[in-house]
Formats: sequence, structure tokens, C-alpha cells
Amino acid sequence: MSIRHKTPLDNDIRQRIIEVENDKLRHGFMLEYLTLGRVSEIFGKYMPKKSDVILTEFDGAEAALFIIKTAKRGGHLRPVALPLDKLYEPWAEQVYEYMVNSESEHPFSLHENVETSKKYAMTAAKKAFKGLWWPMIDYTRSITVPYTEDMVLSKRFGDKGYEEYLVELPDGSRKWTSDKTEVKVNLKVASRWKPCTSHVNRKRRTLTLAMNYEFDSIGLSIIGGWTSSSQDQGMPQAIKHYLYLDLSEGGGTIELLKSLAGRYFKKLLIPYSNLI
Repeated sequence: MSIRHKTPLDNDIRQRIIEVENDKLRHGFMLEYLTLGRVSEIFGKYMPKKSDVILTEFDGAEAALFIIKTAKRGGHLRPVALPLDKLYEPWAEQVYEYMVNSESEHPFSLHENVETSKKYAMTAAKKAFKGLWWPMIDYTRSITVPYTEDMVLSKRFGDKGYEEYLVELPDGSRKWTSDKTEVKVNLKVASRWKPCTSHVNRKRRTLTLAMNYEFDSIGLSIIGGWTSSSQDQGMPQAIKHYLYLDLSEGGGTIELLKSLAGRYFKKLLIPYSNLI
């Protein structure tokens, strides 16, 4: 009998985080969720300092501006501005207070070694999200497989001057390779459900912002730190330019981060109770 899974809702993830007993882990997971964070951005190499959040406002609405170092972009900064009013975001003020009142320079450090700290958080997240599953779409990945001389059908010199071999694989497919013992083949990995890890915070929050708050590719790129082609489509060149800047260098960093956050902030002013 097959097990039926369902994509966890925003409130499913939040409830699991609330139930985490350890204060540091609970608030760290809150921040990871709110900022579309990766585990290394909260608990690891790129973890925030207590000063990496400031109070500000957008058109009179009070906000906490969390400054996140983006792991996949070498620590480049991105702005995550959240309304302080609990009507709109139940956690923003709570996480802000936890950070600024922390006795440690790094509020979410779990160990003096950043890799160990990250591993502790990953282990804790698996326990916190146990029983929740996330859907993974099908994709194709490349693998290398060995072949023997009797599988070679033909030889040639390729464009780069190397000898290449036409190999017939057991399934009847044929591939050219310049390697004398292995050939690369594409393996299709079927869609499937995977147990939730800490990365579900980034996945679920992204889905919530896109579906419930109507974030477009620009807003998601700014708040999530993406620069992939899937998020770049239709993005004005001026905004794309700022997303690639190392904002940790030069003056006016806070002003620029706030300006970028202003691009999406108004979308967050929806009563949270309307979404669940």
C-alpha cells in the first residue's frame, strides 16, 4: 500500500518550528524561514551577527531589515525587510529582539566550528520536520559508467584532436567518449517525495511568497538572493546589476539595501490570518 503525501502548508512548517524547545534553534529556524535562508546563512559560514538587523520603516510601516549574507554568491548581501506589526508577520519582532539582545556576537552559533554548527542545525531540523515530505520534480543528471573494449563500435578523431570511441551500452544506446574506460550517460531521476530537511524553510517560504503574496521574479530575486536565469527573465537590467554587486564594499550599503527591499515590501502588508 503506497503512502500518500501532501505538500506541507506554511502553517505546518511554522508549527513544527514553534515546537522546537531549544531557544537558539527555534529562533534560528524562524529566521531561516522568514529570510528564505540556507542553513549555512543562519547557522554556518555565513551566519549573521547580532548587528545584522536594523529597525526602519517603509511609508510609515515599521519594519525589521535583516541583512543576509548569500551563501551561493560568496556572502553578497541581500535585504529581507519584514513588517514588525504582528498583524502581518507574527515572528519578525520576536526574531529581531532575540538577535539584538543576544549575549553572543553570533546569535545562532551552535559550535565554535561553523561546519559543526551547521551540522547540528541540520540534524535538529530533520528531527523537527520528521513526518513531513516535500515533492521533488523529475530531472536528468549525468553519471559515468565503465565500458569494455568489446562495446566499442567505432573510433574517430574529435574536433580537439583526441581519439574518441563510439560505445554501445547494454540498453542499446550509443555514446561517444574520449575516455578509454568510462562513458557519460544521462540518467533520468523520477519525481518523488523526500523527507523535509532544513531546506524546506527556503522552499516553503518561496512558494508562500509567490502564491499568497504575489511576489514576481524581481521580488524573489531580491529577497532570496537568486541570480539564476529562471529568476532573471524579464528583470530590468538596472536591478539585475545591483543584485550582482558585493554590497559589503563601499558606502551607502544600508540605503541601497532598503531601496531594494522597498521593491517588494508593500506586498507583505496582508494580514497573516487571511493566509491560513
